[in-house]
Amino acid sequence: MAFMIPNPMLNPQQYPDVLYRVHFPEFSSTSYDDANGFVCTAPGRINLCDYGQLAYELENHLVWNSGEPSHFVSMFGDKKHALAWAKKKFIRDKARVVEIMEINPFEIKNAYNKFIPILQLRDVMERYPDLLPRAADLEWTNDEFLALYKVPAEAILKVHRRSRF
Repeated sequence: MAFMIPNPMLNPQQYPDVLYRVHFPEFSSTSYDDANGFVCTAPGRINLCDYGQLAYELENHLVWNSGEPSHFVSMFGDKKHALAWAKKKFIRDKARVVEIMEINPFEIKNAYNKFIPILQLRDVMERYPDLLPRAADLEWTNDEFLALYKVPAEAILKVHRRSRF
């Protein structure tokens, strides 16, 4: 029997005004195109209220060497944090281009105009500390927001493309 928890998704009243997605077209396992926005490539669906499933999915998301795609699309709540992370990864991975997207979280909706779940990762980790994978650092969860499955193109306000820092 699964251990169930209250739905960890943010209430839209708690959304920041803007979120920032850092996208490396060369490396991302999340699919992106101008018509559909970001779509996870992980197969199947997950239940956010199932503690075991959520633990597995968060570990997969935070510990990148698993080789499996994530059901989540990562975003940051702070532009400076997004730029710093983009620069670090850009230099480390020798990327040719990085795109920083400004996203309206209030437009992260499905085809039925219902909000797609967004988690504030730090909040989830504070409520359920055992969800933090051993190979991860709590600092990694600061300012990170996770949309479940997708961020539709309609939610993307601006795209800033950079080929150097």
